[in-house]
Parts: sequence; structure tokens; C-alpha cells
Amino acid sequence: MKRILTYENELDYDSIYDWLREKMRFPRSIVAALRSGEQDYRVNGKKPVLWQPLPAGSRIQIILEDRKSSAFAPVNLPLNIIYEDEDILLIDKPAGMPSHPSMNHQKDTLANAVLYYYQKQGIPFVFRIANRLDMDTSGLVAVSKNSLAAARVKQMIDKRQIHREYLCIVEGSFSADSSLAKRDFAEMRYDADGQMIGGRIWAPISRREGSVLERRVNASDGQTALTDFEIIQEGAKYSLLRVWLGTGRTHQIRVHMNYLGHPLPADYLYHPVYQDISRQPLHSAKLRFPHPVSGRQMCFESRLPTDMRHLLDNFHS
Repeated sequence: MKRILTYENELDYDSIYDWLREKMRFPRSIVAALRSGEQDYRVNGKKPVLWQPLPAGSRIQIILEDRKSSAFAPVNLPLNIIYEDEDILLIDKPAGMPSHPSMNHQKDTLANAVLYYYQKQGIPFVFRIANRLDMDTSGLVAVSKNSLAAARVKQMIDKRQIHREYLCIVEGSFSADSSLAKRDFAEMRYDADGQMIGGRIWAPISRREGSVLERRVNASDGQTALTDFEIIQEGAKYSLLRVWLGTGRTHQIRVHMNYLGHPLPADYLYHPVYQDISRQPLHSAKLRFPHPVSGRQMCFESRLPTDMRHLLDNFHS
């Protein structure tokens, strides 16, 4: 994938390096790649050293190029692309598709599908996923199409500038659960009439000893984890929640809801009960973030998938 960014500076700068870092705020990794020759640049059609002065009115081109693709097999798989430009790709991932190849999933992942999509166009592509979803979680996934977009997305994640909203269905009714008030790392929220409308969970999360995948709430050495949720709909059997992540710990929503005593059904790690659905009902429904290159505010939404809509029919059963 090749991306050429063209700029014209309005002021004099002591060096091209200063312009890159102070004016354009290019990430250090990109400036290092330009300096080493891994990526290319031109100033008024020539390639001066980065320490050369940059006069006002100069025309600067930053040339970013992936010459080799990720070392995954391109595979012709369904790919629901909802947005694409020169820097980012937004995909609505189905449940059951891993985001990234692993030992047991070499050719059935989102990465395989994306690489095939670009191979058909004759474009080398490095798969740089911004928000990896668990295999059984459906919904919006963002992929960076070049090294600058990827570096800026990482910065935005670190600064919590990427806002993620999930929809999930959990077991039981919150309003009927008096034990919620006794949770050490959670606080419920109520409206003016005393009706429970949501809550916040800040229970620390760590890896469970002896397991590669499983996480648990661990007050002694867990990492900070923050989840906010709103109750959208309640029934005796299930509740539908809107969830926002303040942090991005592995399995965070699943672990936090299990901690509250309202696990997601059909969660093979934390609550393997498959009575009404075959996978954990968790959906990445909304992503909002500034565009990593232009800075323009972007917002994408995805509808609740069919299996989760069908599960809503069991709310009052």
C-alpha cells in the first residue's frame, strides 16, 4: 500500500525535522522511518537531510509504502466493508470470525479476508488492526492502511480518543438484584424516580493463573479496568445493555459482567450456557474517533445482528 501526503508550509522552520515534530506532530516512529530511509520524503522534488532548514512555501511530500504484505494467507472470505479511504478501513465483522490468525485459525480470519481483498487489486498490504475483537464478538473493526495512520491510532488509543460503544445481552434483571449494592468495585446509577438505569465498574483485571486466555477480577495485582453501562431493556431472563469502555483490557466486558453476577450467556470461557444462543451476545455497535490523518471527526454504527435480535424475544420468558 502506497500513500503520498503532500503539504506546503507557511512559515520558516529551522529544520525539516522540527516541522515534522512541532508543526505536523508526526509520531516518532514515522520520523525515525523517514530518517533511516525505511520510508521516503521529498522537499521541492529533492531529498535533503532532515536537519536542513525548511523555508516557507516549500512543497513537502511524505511517501509511505508497504513493499511486502503481512505473512498471512490471502483467502477469499466474505468481507463487509462499510467505509474506506486512503488511510482507514472500517469492517463489520461477523461473529465466529477471528480477527487475527492463530495456531488453530490460519485461514479463516479477518486478516486473511483483508489481504485477499487487496491482493485482488495488486496492492501489498500490512494488516494493522486498531480494535481487535474476540472471535465470537461481532461488529465494527477499524484497520489502519499505512504506518502513519497506525501510529496515530495508537496515540489516540493511549489518549483514550477512540470511543467504543458495545451492545450486549446479559443474564437476569438488574432492578431485581439487591446484591449489586454490595459489589466492592461497582456503583449503580438511578434516575429521579429511583429506577436503576446503569452503572460503573472499576474492578481490576488480571490473567488467571494457568490459563493463556482466561481473565479474572483481581484486586491485588490486576490492571485498572473501567466499564460504564446503561440498561436499555430488562426482562426476567435477560437484559440488554449499552456499554462504554474506559480501558481496553482483554475480555473486559465479559469479565466485568460476570463479576456483577450477570454474565453473558453462551460465553465459552466464563458462562458456557447455550440455551438460547450459540455465542456470547456482544456487539461492537459504534466507533467514534478523529481521522488519524485529516483529524476530521468520524462516527460509524452497526445494527444489532440477527442472533442477538432473536434473543431479545426471550426477555420475558
